Amino acid sequence: MPRQTDTRSRILEIAQPLLQQRGFNGFSYRHLAEALGIKTAAVHYHFPSKTDLGVELAAELRRGFQAWAADVDARIKSPSARLDAFFEMHRHFLEEEVASPFGVLEAEYGSLPDRMRHGVRSLASEVHGWVARTLRQGLDAGELAFPGDADDQAIVLGATVQGALYLARAFGPDHYHSAISQLKRLMEPAT
Repeated sequence: MPRQTDTRSRILEIAQPLLQQRGFNGFSYRHLAEALGIKTAAVHYHFPSKTDLGVELAAELRRGFQAWAADVDARIKSPSARLDAFFEMHRHFLEEEVASPFGVLEAEYGSLPDRMRHGVRSLASEVHGWVARTLRQGLDAGELAFPGDADDQAIVLGATVQGALYLARAFGPDHYHSAISQLKRLMEPAT
């Protein structure tokens, strides 16, 4: 018989793809129970309410992004190449035909429970902070150029990536690739 922590971890593992496929408001404990072959009462045992699940899911996504960012920062020294890794991570969502978990939570923010919103803001701040730091480093290294400051450019970059993913779901992957190519061209230093 699986340990309770194993079931809890498995619930979170199943919840993320459901979030990406259906949105937070689009899946239920029944979906989780069926995917895991357990009763809904077992899901409620680990997460008494869907808000409890959402809070932990946002925290898990934040920890996952922190691990991803630390790995990328350690392996890739060029800020421009680190941004390419960020674009690649999002391209992977496109290939998997799922939404970005960051984008889904931000898009549903207004309908999320109050307790969950704090975790979503923390996740969004984590992603924004990494992008802004990377842009600032790219600007300082002469690898990138853009008007304004890195925080403002990080907002533009994040909105472009998320918007391009949504357009690509409706019109095809070329929309994502075109938007990212254009964004990169706009940040190229003058020669």
